[in-house]
Amino acid sequence: MFQLFKQLLAQSGSEPVADCPALQLVNEAQLMSVVLMLEVAAADFQDASAEHDEVLSYLTSEYRLTPVDAEIVFRRAKELSNDSVCLHRFTSKMKDLSYPERLDLMEQLWRIAYHDGQLDPHEEAMLRKIADLLFIRHSDYIQCKLAVQSN
Repeated sequence: MFQLFKQLLAQSGSEPVADCPALQLVNEAQLMSVVLMLEVAAADFQDASAEHDEVLSYLTSEYRLTPVDAEIVFRRAKELSNDSVCLHRFTSKMKDLSYPERLDLMEQLWRIAYHDGQLDPHEEAMLRKIADLLFIRHSDYIQCKLAVQSN
């Protein structure tokens, strides 16, 4: 029984699509950023199709992916998001990002939250947790929010 459990754990940690060429175009922190975007998009329990388009647009413009590669990266991030239990798993992969890079990510997360035209309290709570896990100062968290609101 214990061997079966160990085998299942080993299989669950494997990356079945890690050898996909499109996934090699983004680093781990970039993929985790997309997962966080999906977590924010799902926080309001609404249809996330509008956010889907925003994330794909981000992938093609920011990471310079083709639409096909962006969709592959999106699907992989969606798989990771669906299997998530906590945000720390994703934010811990971003410890090497500089503070300005983390602020850019936070601003993009605010864009995702506001993309449907309204900010749900669950989205805001999710953003607050992410900001804390990324060690973003509260004043900068608010600055990112205000920058997105003014656009």
